Amino acid sequence: MKNAWIEKLQSLYCVTRVPLSLLDGDGNLIVSFPEIPYEAVNFFATAIVLDDFRAQGRDAAHPLVSFIEPGFFLGVMELEADCFLLLGLVSPIRRARNEVLSMVTTVGRPEHLQSTCDLILQVPLMTLERVKDQLCLIADLLLETRVKKEDILFMDVYTSMVQDPSCLEERLFEQRESAEPHPSMDFEMSLCEAVEHGNRAQLEQRLNTPVSGRVGRMSSDALRQEKYIFIVLATVTARAAIRGGLSEETVLNLSDLYCQRMDFLSEPALIKELSIRMLLDYCDRVGELRHKPAASGLIRQCLAYISVHLHEDITLEQLSGVCGLCTRSLSLRFRDEMGISIRDYLNQERINEAKYLLRHTGYPLSQIAAYLNYSSQSYFTRLFQKQCGMTPSQYRENIG
Repeated sequence: MKNAWIEKLQSLYCVTRVPLSLLDGDGNLIVSFPEIPYEAVNFFATAIVLDDFRAQGRDAAHPLVSFIEPGFFLGVMELEADCFLLLGLVSPIRRARNEVLSMVTTVGRPEHLQSTCDLILQVPLMTLERVKDQLCLIADLLLETRVKKEDILFMDVYTSMVQDPSCLEERLFEQRESAEPHPSMDFEMSLCEAVEHGNRAQLEQRLNTPVSGRVGRMSSDALRQEKYIFIVLATVTARAAIRGGLSEETVLNLSDLYCQRMDFLSEPALIKELSIRMLLDYCDRVGELRHKPAASGLIRQCLAYISVHLHEDITLEQLSGVCGLCTRSLSLRFRDEMGISIRDYLNQERINEAKYLLRHTGYPLSQIAAYLNYSSQSYFTRLFQKQCGMTPSQYRENIG
C-alpha cells in the first residue's frame, strides 16, 4: 500500500510543487517530495508534530493544520496506524529569508539549514483554505475517503488558549505578578490630541518625555513586535487626523502608504523612526489645514474633491458640478474665500504631495510627475522650483 501511496504523492508533487512527506508512527521520515536527506530533519521536531496530532484526538477522517511562527501552515493526516502524511510547510504570503532561516534553525540540523531555507522559499503560496482543499484531495487519492473541510482542525497558540480558559487565566496571572505594567492611556491620548489639533510642539514634547511601563508583548520576535506596534499606532493616529479635519480618503491613503513602507523595513529601530515621521506628518498636515482660511460649505466640497482626486485631471467644470455653481461664480468665490485661484491651489497641493513622495519613497521624478498628472517631468520641475526655491532632486538630497 505504501508504494502505491508514494507513487501518487510523487505525481501530486510534480503538479502542485507543494512539499509532501511520509512519517512512520515514531516520527521518522520515510520519504519526502522534494527529496531531502534523512539527516536534515530533526527527529524531535517531527515527533512533536505527531504528539500534537494525537493530543487533539485526530484520526484519518479528521486531519490537523498547525500554525507555525512566523506564519506557516503544516497539514498532518493519519493514513494508517504507523504512517502519517505531512503537507508543507506553506505560507499565504512570501516570507523574508531571515524569517524562514530563524524558523528552520529550531527544527533542522545546522549543516542543512541553508538548503532547507532555499527549499521553503521556493514553495508556492497557499492560503489556509487551499491547504484544507489539498488535504481533502489527498484523502480521496490515497484512502478513497471523503474528508470534509469542516472536520479539519486548525490549531495555533491563540486557538489553544481560547479553547482552554485555564491556560489563558494562568498567562494573565503570570503577567500580573511578574510583568511591568503597560503604559497608561494618557500617553496614547496625548499623542492623538496633539495630532488632532495639529500641535507639533506638543507632539514633540510628548515624544521626548520618558514613558513608564512597557508595551504589551504581541510577538516573541522583536521585528514583528515593532510592526504590530506600528500598525496600532497608525490606526489610532489616523483617526485623530480625521477628527482634526483631514479628509478620510487622504488619511486612509497615507496610512496605507506608511504601512506598506513599514513592511519593507527589516530593523526595529527603522520602524520606530518611521513611526515618529508618520506622527509628525499627520500632525503637520492637520496644522496646515487649520491655518488655511475658513471656507464655506460649497468651497469645502471642492477642497474635499480635490484632495481625493489630486492624481487625476481635475477641470473647472468638474468642480462646478460638485458644488452646484457655474464656473465663473465658482472661480470668483474660490479666490475670494481661499485667497488663491483654483489652478494655483491645485498646483500647490500637488507640489505638497510631491514633497511627501520625495521624502518617503524612492520613486523617480518621472514617475512622480506622471502620478500627479503633470504633462512632463520638466514642467513638474519648473513648478516645483518656483514654489519651493529648489528642484525636486535638490529637495530630496537636502531632506535625505
